Amino acid sequence: MFQGLLKKDFLLIKNYLVVWLVLVLALYFCAAAFAVYQGEFYLVFPFIFFIYFFHIVLLPIAEMVLLKAEEKGHYWLHSTAGGVKQLLSKLLIAFFAFIVSLILTDLLALISLKIALPQGFVDTPDNRMPYAEGILLNMGLTGGALYFAVWGLFLWAVYHSLNAYPTLKKIRWFLILAIYIFIQAATAKVLQIPLIQKWFASWTMNIGESETKAWGIGGMHFSVENGDIQLWPIILSVIFHMALFLAAAWLLNRKVEV
Repeated sequence: MFQGLLKKDFLLIKNYLVVWLVLVLALYFCAAAFAVYQGEFYLVFPFIFFIYFFHIVLLPIAEMVLLKAEEKGHYWLHSTAGGVKQLLSKLLIAFFAFIVSLILTDLLALISLKIALPQGFVDTPDNRMPYAEGILLNMGLTGGALYFAVWGLFLWAVYHSLNAYPTLKKIRWFLILAIYIFIQAATAKVLQIPLIQKWFASWTMNIGESETKAWGIGGMHFSVENGDIQLWPIILSVIFHMALFLAAAWLLNRKVEV
């Protein structure tokens, strides 16, 4: 049954994916042609970085396209598959589309770097290709995209669950925003507790960088201090977002009106 769900969702998004990939290639070649015409090939890189960072929303957009397609036929109400399988299928196929697009963008970036490095447009030590930086960029984009995708599933399920309460239907968007802000604020407050900070610092892994960095989205933040990355925040973030996914599946299992 799950393979059938995957196949159905792939067929639903296949044409959108092809159109998106063709659009990326067309825009890239237009940008490259303009850069060559200007004699400044580095002008192609702002476009590439725009495409890279668009991937943060590409995954949730692909996911919402699939959800919208299901809504039109009200298939949720008649499917015998559980909520976990139905939503996991959507997430996996959207993630597949995300990865295909990201790989294409990586290839375009590599081609551009191969052209730009010998011409001195890109300043890197020993004129090397920035592979490590590219891997970190891909990991960051993937983490951010999954964050928004899982939150999207949860808030989508909550939004449609409120259909059962006519008095709340008119303020659903306000309630959705309030839920998101409350959870993020509560998480941020908890993470500021000194005992929690000490617990996070108790398990680290050295990644070889001596500088101090911090990054994150919403209430979930990760830091690197003296080359050590804290592992507990990463583990807790994964568990938290798995809980959000399961909550969305539970709401869907209640046969919400979508």
